[in-house]
Amino acid sequence: MDRSPKPSTSCGLTRKRNIKKETEGAAKKIKRMGTNVEEKSQERQKAQEGKKRKKKEKREKRERETSEEEGSVVKRPCIPAQRPYPKNIKNYEFHVKLGNGNFGKVMLASLKNCEEKVAIKVIRKQHKEGNDISRFILAESRTLRITEGCPFLCHGYAAFQTQLHAFLVMEFARGGTLKQLINKEGGLKTDSIRFYSAEMIIGLQYLHSRGIVHRDLKPDNILLSDEGHVKIADFGLVAEGMFTSDRKNFEPVGYFTFMAPEIFSGIGYGAAADWWAFAITLCKMATGRSPFYEGMTLENLMYSVCCKEPLFPEGVSAELKELLLELLEKNPEKRLGTKGDIRKHPFYRSIDWTALEGKKIPPPFQPIPTVDITAVCKESLSFLEEADCISASGCIERIQDLSFLSPTWEKSGVPFCPHHLSSKPQSRTNGLPLLKPTSSAIPSSYALSILGPATGPLHLGPCHRPSPSWALA
Repeated sequence: MDRSPKPSTSCGLTRKRNIKKETEGAAKKIKRMGTNVEEKSQERQKAQEGKKRKKKEKREKRERETSEEEGSVVKRPCIPAQRPYPKNIKNYEFHVKLGNGNFGKVMLASLKNCEEKVAIKVIRKQHKEGNDISRFILAESRTLRITEGCPFLCHGYAAFQTQLHAFLVMEFARGGTLKQLINKEGGLKTDSIRFYSAEMIIGLQYLHSRGIVHRDLKPDNILLSDEGHVKIADFGLVAEGMFTSDRKNFEPVGYFTFMAPEIFSGIGYGAAADWWAFAITLCKMATGRSPFYEGMTLENLMYSVCCKEPLFPEGVSAELKELLLELLEKNPEKRLGTKGDIRKHPFYRSIDWTALEGKKIPPPFQPIPTVDITAVCKESLSFLEEADCISASGCIERIQDLSFLSPTWEKSGVPFCPHHLSSKPQSRTNGLPLLKPTSSAIPSSYALSILGPATGPLHLGPCHRPSPSWALA
């Protein structure tokens, strides 16, 4: 009889349960492994979808910005793939006339397909009377080449010529002129006078340090930028090479209301004449008038300037009056600006000259542009039909060394396309100094003002010139 123990029923059940647990555990483990693989796969898929979504958003943003630029009234400065060559007058679109003169005009223009507006001075190289003004055009061109070094001078961009005309391309200051501001306000506040005149001082000193005398400084030739900063303009009458005080010029040029005594007396003048004109401009800013009796004749004005003391109305501050008296010193060698440091005058005590030169001091106000820059010129412009001076057989004598192109303007965008290309005054002699006529006398109409006629004739022939006492001593 077999007496071996039989497996108990409970042990069998336990073994089955263990096997079941192991099976279920393995199944769960396999399931978890599958889930992890699936989750990782989903994560990779989500990451790829995220990258695609970001790329799509960037692409849509670029397309949206492009669409906004094309539909906007005021577009961003967007320059085509290649700008038209700027030394060809036919590559410009003309908008409105900014000024008129005896020898030409100043036009608002822009390179075709470009947004930036520029001012172009169009000058006939030979006047109808036969006067050759090429040396003045060339002097202005040379001056415009260096004005980029000062923020308060009108910057030159380019110069070129055709058969009959010379073209000077300059920055467009849309804030108007100082004269317009004076006429509107009827006299500026002292703080405004201090600000504008300080910027003018920086501009004048920059020119004088390079041997250039402006000779036509007046409110008409002081422009205001979009922000309201000063821009000394119109260098058509500059004298060059005036580095030393003993270097004199004898041409009576400029607008006679702003002429210094030494110009009227004919003894020769230099940079000090600009400081006299600067003082008259200050008086115009403060009072709206000159401190000298202008009278009805040029002779009255000359006598007042050379022999009388300036008169200031009530309301002119003591410091400003003191400044004006030092600037209106009849002896040019003792005149402030030539003698002493005008920046250290008490009137400019509050000016931080370093900050001002960096344009870090805000202007008194921001001008409101009055010129319609969207207009298109409808009048016939004959100079557009002229051939380039280089290829024209019937060209008036070419002005040598006139042409230039500003490197800064050239680099401001993508590259340019390659080039295709009155009665005479009675003469009197009282033993007083007379004006010294020169062999290269400037035409009187041009001398008075390029962009506006004077209030009376100024002749170059000999006539009575009153002299201040210092000149006769």
